[in-house]
Amino acid sequence: MKLMQLRYFSAVCHLGGVTRAAERLHVSQPAITAAIQNLEDELGLLLLSRGGRTLVPTLDGEAFLARCDGILTEVEGLTADFQARSQRRSTLSVGVPPMVAFFLFPKIFAEFTGSCPEVHIRLTEAGSDTARDMVRAGQLDLAIIAVGETPPAALAAHPLMRMSMMYCTGYGTPMAGREKAELREIAMAPLILFTSGYYHQTLLQTRFRDAGLTPNVLFYSNQLLTIKSFVRQNLAGAFLLPQVIEPGENIIALPVDPPLPLNIAVVWRRDVFLTREIRQFIHFMRTRFE
Repeated sequence: MKLMQLRYFSAVCHLGGVTRAAERLHVSQPAITAAIQNLEDELGLLLLSRGGRTLVPTLDGEAFLARCDGILTEVEGLTADFQARSQRRSTLSVGVPPMVAFFLFPKIFAEFTGSCPEVHIRLTEAGSDTARDMVRAGQLDLAIIAVGETPPAALAAHPLMRMSMMYCTGYGTPMAGREKAELREIAMAPLILFTSGYYHQTLLQTRFRDAGLTPNVLFYSNQLLTIKSFVRQNLAGAFLLPQVIEPGENIIALPVDPPLPLNIAVVWRRDVFLTREIRQFIHFMRTRFE
């Protein structure tokens, strides 16, 4: 049984004949006749009988018509709802933390919009943990964030890259000549930390707590330019990805002991309908970072 057969049968019943149904549906009369005959053969029932110049449903046909019309109404409503949803979601909302927005997302934005110019991206800058929660709440379609070894609960994830946070300091500090920075030494120096809502901030708090250390926090900030300005002037250290340090900034990025690894992934909700734009972006990211 096919949806097309249901449409043909319903049209014949409501319009009183094959000729009018064929005109309304813009198909040939033999196509409608054959489809209904196949439907009757499949069901083993006579659904239509001729009453004068018109075709009328039999008793079985009337019962079948009631169910048939209900199915067609449901299908039409389903189609309309999701077509409207697709139109509403022509804009793709993506969340990224500041460091990812700085070194990675411009390339992604340029390449994706170049290949899919009909999709408009609305960027929201937020910490990884905050962006993760916004995806869960339906406030963002996707996010490119730092995650742990397993995907966040209720979300699907595709890994993009693995990298490590570095301890960044100025050339005029005692740490400048070191090959690596140990957590105990870092805790004693003035430090700028990101605010809550950032995955690496949660990771750092756990590391300091587990080591029994209390960091000497100068202040909290999410502004990369502000953080790098203080680091460059030897006023404080900070944990940053090395990709955000540009040549000539007079900032040294030292590996941390023990290391602070981060997994960067694109995440989305598993329990919702994925629009064409979301599927396009996921496919693009999978292809781009395979």
